[in-house]
Amino acid sequence: MSLLESSLLLFFLLLLISLSIVSAQTSSYTAYRTSFLYQTSCTSNQYFDVALLQCSPCPANAQQKSGDSTKCECINDNYYYGVNQGGGSLLCIPCGSNYVRSIDGFGCITTNVSCDLTSSTQVKSEAQLEGDLYTPVSPSPASQPRIGNATCVSCQSGTWTDQPGQRCTPCASVTPRLGQVQNANITCCNTTTVQDGVCLKYIDDGSVSGFLYQNIFTSPTTSVFIQQHLRASFFLCRMNLNSTTAQAATRQLLSNATACQLLANIAAMQFYNGLNGYAYYFYDTYIWNPPGSSVWTISSNRTSIPFLAYPSTYTQDISSSTYNWIPATYNQNDLLRIKLAKYSPTGKFLGLFDAFDTYMQLCGGGYTDGQAAFTFGAQFNKACNIRADALWNSTLYETAFFDPYVVLTRNGTDYMIPCPVVILNYHSTTGSKPNQNSDESTWSYNRRFFLLDRISGITTTTSGTNGLVNINYATTIKILTTLTSGEAYIQPPVIIVGYSQLSLSDIGKGTIVQVSFASTYRMDLTQQVTNIWIAFGVIAFFGLVLAFFRTTIWYSRKGDDNIDLAVIGEFSAYISNILATVFFIVLAGVSVWWLIFYKRQDRVSLVIPTDAQQASFTALVVLAFSLKTIDILHLIFRQTMVDIFFMDWEKPQAGIKDNVSIWRTYFVANEYHEIQAFRRINVTFQIFFVLFLLKVINLENIATMEPGVTLFPSDNDYQPGYSSILRVGIAFSMWLATALVQYLVYIIFYQRFVEDKIINFIDLCSVSNISVFIFTDNLYGYYIHGLSPHGTTDVNIKDMIMNLERESNQLSGKRGLQTKSEEQTFIVQISRNFRKVYTEACNRYHIQRSRQNENVMGEKQAESLMAAYQNLNGILCAFINHSLPGHEYTIRERTFQEKVLNYEFLNRNPYQTLESEQSLFFVDNDRNLIRAIFAGHENSLFIWNMATFIFIDYFAFNYVLAGIVTYILNFIAIKICMSFGRRNLSTKTLIPKSFLI
Repeated sequence: MSLLESSLLLFFLLLLISLSIVSAQTSSYTAYRTSFLYQTSCTSNQYFDVALLQCSPCPANAQQKSGDSTKCECINDNYYYGVNQGGGSLLCIPCGSNYVRSIDGFGCITTNVSCDLTSSTQVKSEAQLEGDLYTPVSPSPASQPRIGNATCVSCQSGTWTDQPGQRCTPCASVTPRLGQVQNANITCCNTTTVQDGVCLKYIDDGSVSGFLYQNIFTSPTTSVFIQQHLRASFFLCRMNLNSTTAQAATRQLLSNATACQLLANIAAMQFYNGLNGYAYYFYDTYIWNPPGSSVWTISSNRTSIPFLAYPSTYTQDISSSTYNWIPATYNQNDLLRIKLAKYSPTGKFLGLFDAFDTYMQLCGGGYTDGQAAFTFGAQFNKACNIRADALWNSTLYETAFFDPYVVLTRNGTDYMIPCPVVILNYHSTTGSKPNQNSDESTWSYNRRFFLLDRISGITTTTSGTNGLVNINYATTIKILTTLTSGEAYIQPPVIIVGYSQLSLSDIGKGTIVQVSFASTYRMDLTQQVTNIWIAFGVIAFFGLVLAFFRTTIWYSRKGDDNIDLAVIGEFSAYISNILATVFFIVLAGVSVWWLIFYKRQDRVSLVIPTDAQQASFTALVVLAFSLKTIDILHLIFRQTMVDIFFMDWEKPQAGIKDNVSIWRTYFVANEYHEIQAFRRINVTFQIFFVLFLLKVINLENIATMEPGVTLFPSDNDYQPGYSSILRVGIAFSMWLATALVQYLVYIIFYQRFVEDKIINFIDLCSVSNISVFIFTDNLYGYYIHGLSPHGTTDVNIKDMIMNLERESNQLSGKRGLQTKSEEQTFIVQISRNFRKVYTEACNRYHIQRSRQNENVMGEKQAESLMAAYQNLNGILCAFINHSLPGHEYTIRERTFQEKVLNYEFLNRNPYQTLESEQSLFFVDNDRNLIRAIFAGHENSLFIWNMATFIFIDYFAFNYVLAGIVTYILNFIAIKICMSFGRRNLSTKTLIPKSFLI
């Protein structure tokens, strides 16, 4: 069989294979779903496909090229190249008997030529300088001699000058074609019609035109690089992808692999602009989705053709309940292994690199930062400033293109699966920017990206020279990794890239640009968020019931049968109090739960919520602080509006009228004023100790966005950012632990062995012979029985010492209200009738007070005021002594239920008349009287302090600032309480404000 017959037979066999395979458009391409083996070497009959990053078989009669695993070559020199486009795109056609492949590879020569190649005077030449063959084979269209340039000779038919212009070379070497041409003659292009050094005569069928060579800057111009390469790369990549020459499952593709990569690079430079005339349009219309019914199989990998865009159904694929592409088998400190296939601007495959070697970061940082960026489950964020001049011309930054892949392991074997790329600068054909929407189902997912483009901005200036006028650079890169809702799989990480541009006018002016790189993990937290709101709803429901119950209690103690604005306001205040507490409990529980399970997980199955997912948590923080602040203001208002009166039991000495000293009353009132803001928890110590734990012991580092705990990282280690939800968790834990220690130390040691301010105040009342009535509500309040068992306390120091000595030796009566009892504190529920008498006496007293002239107090006015005071004092003393006609009271213990609910169930008989009602005194051994001061509301105040600290730090990420603001607000609350409480005491007790210090 002759050489020509062999060639024709091979091509017709290839071209006449059945065309019945169903074509696949982009929407039906599914190969991206399947992981493939991660390989670094191929067998001798395979080559490494730089588009698929896997081994593909060499065509018939070919094997892996020696020294370059990305290409195939004919198995021996008995075959010549009908086509050789690199990679696996070649045809090995047998030479006839007694012939071997020529040196240029595109023809055959006789084998009876031998030269002594060891001699420096002999070389093996296959053709005359003008291109004539020494041993012509007729016909031999692909076997052409080389030429030289020693003399000016015209190249023979079928040859043309090579690039240096020194030899006549066969047209076949620079004229790719689909097979044999008509009449077996290959004619050359004119020099002016050569595209990118290649003659496109036999692959440009004239059906495709309208190429645009524009770059995509703010002011697009013709790019020298795109103009030079777009048309040639398209036709070389397209080759036999048309309906006439398309082949099916067993066909051999002739696409030039390097040209396909070059076309993909141009599409990436143009941000995948799909308008007619741009690179991506030609790629998508004629190569990826070529016209015709039998071009691609549905899910097959497309040899030598880079995959540039995911179908519109991609979001549905990865959100499906049957999704199982990438198992989530990552443990703590495991790396997310992302590989980058790197290509030069002209399409040459440069290798496969690990992303954690900072190939994806213009900021650099080396392996240390790179490893931190890809630690699975750890949030990474790094930004840096770069001089525009460095991006423009520094050799530190290169123009290269990357296709990302994620490496996964199954049964001990590594596989790879492609990762999508989202270009924020992408414009659809309608001009919209879908990749900037929050709805990810509208995003356009691509495959290739670059960090710096200093190529497409080279244009021809008005002077005719080529110059760089614009560059594009990646200003933001974010790797978004999503765990599925069952935490069994992860979705392919999404590389989100945003580009900015620099122009020539920005150079030489010291312009600084900021670039950033981030790695974020997320998961579907819908169930967790739902659980949070369910927990809130359940607790809030019981809270509302409790608010209604408390309002009912307050309403009964108010002694008014009308429901007015005051009742509604009080109900709102109770709701504010309870909801604030509920919000705080929920946010504290959520944050501590996240802190524990995120930091202690061995197999990573929980990640930090995104900002959008934290919206509910943020609302909890804001509402807890806001409502609790309202509650504290309401608390201060109620506390500074109580009715209080100091009853003086002291009697005038015999024969001396009105000689009872007022100083005892002043002293007791002053002590009460001092304990109004008393709390068992010292807020100043609390703040300082919490800051010591967080900032000095470095417990703040527990809140970093990485699994595991490193309290004292090395200076060389990357320090991850902080998570606001974890900061809440660790801050709450430290506040709670410190407060519990403080409270226990106070209860167990301090108040037993140092002092108990409440007991001291009660003792002072007894020593001063002063009783105290405190009405927090109209019919409800507290009573401290301060009647001295000695009858008088306005004595000299000797008598005072003797009185105390007799009392300690039990030689005198008891201090209690009841005979032989020590019970001095009571909860009082007075009758409406007695309240009426008390109010009338108070009104007379306050009328006299209102008539007082602050500058001048006459003797008559003083006597009237004194009379009103003594009248009120006498009424209360008579009431306590059961000597006030028509006004009796009984004393009893509260039941267990009443103590738990703080409500006296039998406080009033609805069938009793106003005159027959009796007041009730309940023994208060539990010291409920502290509810009239700050100490009785420690929980609310403590929650408010914590909520303030957490609220400030949540938005400022600064514990020190949070501590300062908490201290200031607490100080202001104390000052408001003391100031208004002082005014209230002065108004209600005849004590000038100047004596209350």
